[in-house]
Amino acid sequence: MTTHAVYDEIRSGIDRLNDFELSTHDFSEPRERIAHADRVHFIGCGSSYWTGVIGQYASFQSGIDATAHAASEYLFAGPPITEETVVVAYSQSGETSETVTAARRAKEGGAVVIGITNSADSTLGSVADEILVTPAGTEKAVLATKTVDAALMLTFSLLESKYSEYTPSELQRTCRNVIDQDFQAAVAVLAEAKTLYTLGQGIEYGLAGEAATKFGEGALLHTTALPTPEISHGPIANAAGEPALVIATRESKSSLTSEVVSKLRDAGVITIVLRRPTNDYGGDISIKLPSRSPDHPIVPLKILQSLTYKTAVKKGYNPDDPPELSKHIEWSALG
Repeated sequence: MTTHAVYDEIRSGIDRLNDFELSTHDFSEPRERIAHADRVHFIGCGSSYWTGVIGQYASFQSGIDATAHAASEYLFAGPPITEETVVVAYSQSGETSETVTAARRAKEGGAVVIGITNSADSTLGSVADEILVTPAGTEKAVLATKTVDAALMLTFSLLESKYSEYTPSELQRTCRNVIDQDFQAAVAVLAEAKTLYTLGQGIEYGLAGEAATKFGEGALLHTTALPTPEISHGPIANAAGEPALVIATRESKSSLTSEVVSKLRDAGVITIVLRRPTNDYGGDISIKLPSRSPDHPIVPLKILQSLTYKTAVKKGYNPDDPPELSKHIEWSALG
């Protein structure tokens, strides 16, 4: 079987999880800044934005007032910034125009800027008050996979989130198991689809957004991410005959998810539910986490990455060369 660089990067992201034990010893100062902030803003573009959304929900769990913003909207909408504001700016390359310009404007407004990137020698690195370099290394594939893993793990450590309590070996073992699952039934449906709704609640809404980004970039599906119940406020009428991917791995019991899945099926929507084996929401197709899977977002994230890759290959696309996708985009108007 022919593999691609993105497949290798999906696996590499798992292999590098051990590196985070070595990268958390110098976080005392940025942690202190966040602890004394009156608000935290996460900014980024594409996958970096959805990393910030996940960071926002992880912040809520830690009692931190946080908001995720698309960097372009942060730049032009102008949310309030004070000297007690901390801005966490994500950019894989450290050169994304919207993110760098927004970070610079925030710093000019008095905010403390923490940059999370793969490269210390970048424009974002020169702007930020603190620059945190992930241990992901250079990503050869255009689709961001292991760099998202790294940014998330670094964020959880920065926030001292409950997710940073899991040992890397525990997460690695589970992630290796889940990406080797047989996704044939789901891939067969997704490969024939034209549109895809991705749904999740809380931190899993962030995962749904990242899934939508990946399926749009890699498998060329027209994708929309929504909080799970939101699809019933109109969009469900557009989804008949097409799939919806419901991410529901964290809920021990949720009648709401079951009700939404039931409504989707009644409307002729093909439901693919990513869930724990103990929770059966009545979907058409189930993708199950291992029975003792850690309650950690990295596990469903690796499934979503693998599912995107396999769908792209099934459709005959080269996942290493997605059309109109670049590692970073620069706008001369923001120079």
